[in-house]
Amino acid sequence: MSDAARLLELIETCLVEHGGDLGGWTLLEDDALQVFDGRATLRAELRDASPAAREGMVHAHVFATLHEYDDEVLDACLFGMGDDREGALKQAAAIWMTAVAGPIRSFLDDRPICMTCRAGVPGGDPSAGEVEGDYGLPGLRAFVGPMISRAFDDEPFRAELDETRPWFRFAAESAAPRRVHLAKASVIARGKEGWLRVLEIDGHDVSHKDPDWPAGGGAPEFGYATRFAVFEFPPDSPEIARRAELERTIRRFAEDFAKHETADSLMEDMIARGFDPDLVHECESIATMAFGRLFFEPAGIRYSSTVIRARRDGRVEADVPLMSIPAYSRARALAAELRETMPDEEFRSLCLYHAESNGIVKAIEAAGAKLNLARLKFCPCIVPDRGASDETVAAAHKVLQEWIDRGREAGKPWWKFW
Repeated sequence: MSDAARLLELIETCLVEHGGDLGGWTLLEDDALQVFDGRATLRAELRDASPAAREGMVHAHVFATLHEYDDEVLDACLFGMGDDREGALKQAAAIWMTAVAGPIRSFLDDRPICMTCRAGVPGGDPSAGEVEGDYGLPGLRAFVGPMISRAFDDEPFRAELDETRPWFRFAAESAAPRRVHLAKASVIARGKEGWLRVLEIDGHDVSHKDPDWPAGGGAPEFGYATRFAVFEFPPDSPEIARRAELERTIRRFAEDFAKHETADSLMEDMIARGFDPDLVHECESIATMAFGRLFFEPAGIRYSSTVIRARRDGRVEADVPLMSIPAYSRARALAAELRETMPDEEFRSLCLYHAESNGIVKAIEAAGAKLNLARLKFCPCIVPDRGASDETVAAAHKVLQEWIDRGREAGKPWWKFW
């Protein structure tokens, strides 16, 4: 029996032994496990990180197909540890049953069960699993599973990590153009360095690290906690169609980038072919930033997590999180696919286009081997809307200059790009 088949067998055992709200008939055939009276079908895949971890740790993905939602698939990334391979598989199965099964069944039944809560319910009844806090998923139907943790011995630390904390902040903005999604958030305590959050959506489709996650209190020296959530865009949400069009635009911009002498020529061609001018502009100004950062991040460069936006209506918005902008977060998600499908030189050229990347290249050329990229820390970029006035852009530059001046007073290094 394969490890994937054994994992499904162990999940079935967990569900049958648990019974209750997670009960119903199950059927395990070949590589598929039907659960919840056939309303969902599970498949599994093992993705071990290295041969050294093979015996005592497993990295598994369990895919749940929801037959009542056009067979959409929820991908749960799990890690199990044990004294041997069997023990690690058992833990992975227990984690799926404890942390993932509840949110999925709650979503299907539209009521919270098994320590799962429905998030963002004004005046909700906590005894019925309804909480007012939205876990960072405002305005969406969302079911959030219980927290599973390791090395948190002090109960106050666990109590701080409640529904008022933005566990799933940026999940909705980053999700692919589909209706139903599964998000996983892990928060890691690092003592004086604070809390690190790792957000994953739909398996590894989106992966984002948030090094200054606002937990609301000091972090212990070590410990981590994980939660899963199922959330849904409304069936009539225009955001799904807009995000699908955004992805089509990002792909076309990337794939045709090398075919044009200038980005302006490419943008004009795309608009002439019917692409939305605002989305084309966001690809040129924001998606290319995501490509460049993915290219240089392994070198340890510290980028700003926010940008300054000069809006078409005259507003200047400082400290706008990049992950809140779908053109950025979806470009990061699509980059892995584009890296595989595009010729290496064309993908590299795309990654070096943005002003941030271009500035890094010039710095490398000027300093040669003496430049330690890990010591570079960048200030926010200015990102104007299409059609933003010169006056608004000038006001954005003033905001940036104030940021730079504060950094100089504090003796911090700075680079500016726009």
